[in-house]
Amino acid sequence: MHSLKNIDFSTLIAKEKNARMRVRLMALSHILQGVNRTQAARYLHVSRRMVNEWVKRFNQDGLDGLKEKPRSGRPCALSAEQLQTLKIYIESHAIKPDGRRLKGTLIIDYVKQEFGITYGLTNIYRLLHQLGFSWITSRSKHPKQSQEAQDEFKKLQIETIKLIPGHVTLDKVDIWFQDEARIGQQNTTTRLWANKGSRPRAVKQQQFEYAHLFGAVCPATGETEALITPVVNKDIMRQHLQLISNRTQLDRYAVVIMDGAGWHTDDIAHDLDNVSIIKLPPYSPELNPIEQVWQWLRQNELANQCFDSYEDIVIQCSRAWNNFISDKEKVIKLCARNWAQVGN
Repeated sequence: MHSLKNIDFSTLIAKEKNARMRVRLMALSHILQGVNRTQAARYLHVSRRMVNEWVKRFNQDGLDGLKEKPRSGRPCALSAEQLQTLKIYIESHAIKPDGRRLKGTLIIDYVKQEFGITYGLTNIYRLLHQLGFSWITSRSKHPKQSQEAQDEFKKLQIETIKLIPGHVTLDKVDIWFQDEARIGQQNTTTRLWANKGSRPRAVKQQQFEYAHLFGAVCPATGETEALITPVVNKDIMRQHLQLISNRTQLDRYAVVIMDGAGWHTDDIAHDLDNVSIIKLPPYSPELNPIEQVWQWLRQNELANQCFDSYEDIVIQCSRAWNNFISDKEKVIKLCARNWAQVGN
């Protein structure tokens, strides 16, 4: 028989997160203090039978006896083999070529037709969770996107070796990501805190003033460079690359990854002896972490507000960018990619 005297119930109760276990510990604590079982049951608003059961289980197995025993529940109507077949079906049909989605009612029809078992919608959702599925928002991709081209591009080290001068070693190369965003009076709205059941309104301008924010990030170091302009062209792109060149240390070399925009021509870095460019595969913006930077700026700094003029847009973009780059750890965490490392 186990003894209550050597147990610090106050500490155990304070640390216990399970509410049911906490009640059981409190019952034994009351009994240790001289309260009889009927009084302990009354204090805790439980039956005396339950208190008797807890005491019995403690006497037999100590504190382990108070823990809840695993409940087997009703066995699944589908066998392990059938569950695996269902999982394969869902994985292969979740995204349809014509853009439709696999709904719960279609899964119910499949299970009934394939296995002769009828499920309700609630139980089919529960079964999906047990199989490791969750209802999440999909990410978009261009219909012409090539996964093979993306996989080949991620062999970045090979392409980098082709670009850099022969005297530069890979451990002296800094990978930069570059892109441009158009920000203006046709601004975005974003989520905000509001009372349940309401849908607050945020002002959305109808004017057309805008500016172009050129941004570049080196995830390895957290270094950044930005430029705000009224237009985009090759000359401004060269200016941005010149800023990156100036930021690159004398004994290092910068490789700048960018998309295939019309002003990102192959000759824009020819005048720079410490910078080369690499183009992303077509229709692959998700490979450029600057896209996450634009999303962060819009959601955290620029959305749900109006701009009086072009000058105001420049001021707000400058403020937003400076807030973003003020924390280098945040820059690195948001933009680092395992495949974008060379020389390691």
